[in-house]
Amino acid sequence: MPRALVVADDLTGATDTAHAFAKRGYGTTVRVDPDSEPNASVLAVNTDSRYADPETAAERVRRVVRGTDAPVVYKKVDSTLRGNVASEVDAAMERFDRGLFAPAAPAVGRLTACSHHLVDGCLLTDTEYANDPNPPASARLPALFEGLDRPVRHLGIGAVAAGPDAVRGVLDDVPPGSVIACDATHERHLVAIARAGRESDRRPLYAGSSGLAEHVAVPGEPDRKPGFEYAAGGALGVVGSVSERSLEQLAALPEEWVIAIGPEELLSDPEGAGREAGRRTADRLAAGEHAVVTAAPDREAVERTLELGHERGLDGEAIRERVTAALASAARAGCGEAAGLFVTGGDIAMAAFDALGVRALSLSGVEVEAGIPVSRLDGGCADGLPVVTKAGGFGSDATVINCLRALGGDHE
Repeated sequence: MPRALVVADDLTGATDTAHAFAKRGYGTTVRVDPDSEPNASVLAVNTDSRYADPETAAERVRRVVRGTDAPVVYKKVDSTLRGNVASEVDAAMERFDRGLFAPAAPAVGRLTACSHHLVDGCLLTDTEYANDPNPPASARLPALFEGLDRPVRHLGIGAVAAGPDAVRGVLDDVPPGSVIACDATHERHLVAIARAGRESDRRPLYAGSSGLAEHVAVPGEPDRKPGFEYAAGGALGVVGSVSERSLEQLAALPEEWVIAIGPEELLSDPEGAGREAGRRTADRLAAGEHAVVTAAPDREAVERTLELGHERGLDGEAIRERVTAALASAARAGCGEAAGLFVTGGDIAMAAFDALGVRALSLSGVEVEAGIPVSRLDGGCADGLPVVTKAGGFGSDATVINCLRALGGDHE
């Protein structure tokens, strides 16, 4: 039985949150194949529910939580509140009579003040994330839970800054079944929230982004020393995210690294187009060069793909399915020559790992940059291959370059 369970709605979220435990020395695994049963102190499960309907998402979370006796359960939510945040937290609360909800992640510019969630200083609903297929329902935390039969208490920055005793006092006093939605603008605020949960007589559900997970305690002692040995050679990148940050990171790559799948080929024969791109990447990788395959090298390509898809009677979901199929096919065709694999975009990562037959990811406890962990693939045709997964909106312009160079052995 794991000592802690992480339940996330996409794969990159499961991985970056699991890393918060792995880097403290806990053996940590992200389950990819739902039929696998990894033996780990901390188990992270991806319910693949960010774009499911709320009822389906809730049932997937409920099923996972019912299946564990782990003393600590962490419901990971997107740091930009996309997906079925309220319904999934509500479902995870089934085993708990209190919930601490703190989605802030100050290290990556996600802050909550006066109950409102900010991204890089902007109100969440004024950012590009408001245009997501399953966008944040509100920038105001308590409003997320409106319509649920559950008490919600907002805990302002003053109370959180007063320390863990103040937070614990609120946690102990709220009505059973309550969710406490917490402000946090600094790491010390998340420390106070996590410590309050640990010291309370009311064992709470923890719900937040990877930020709060950094400070949630695991029963018992660490059992694995963080560390990783990199190979040397060319690394394969698969970029599926179309966030502005991901496009900026692609633009920073040397032009010869990027292998783009054209819109016409993508929509007509996604798997064939992916195999051809994979063949081209394999040629570069065999020569020890890095290669990055994408269907969206720039915003113009994204718009062109959508335009052509709509002309062919395809909706957004059908277009995304073709993109996913093409990139997964490219990953399978190209990874045999790779020293390591880099993937950004949770849906793309899941599809790529499925194509490779991966059962799980074993976290190393090492990261390339903050929030961007290194793992190894467990099972399938690329068993043991080093892998880096990244949420689309994370990192600087140089992040993809840094990840590929690290996977290729140049990690100083």
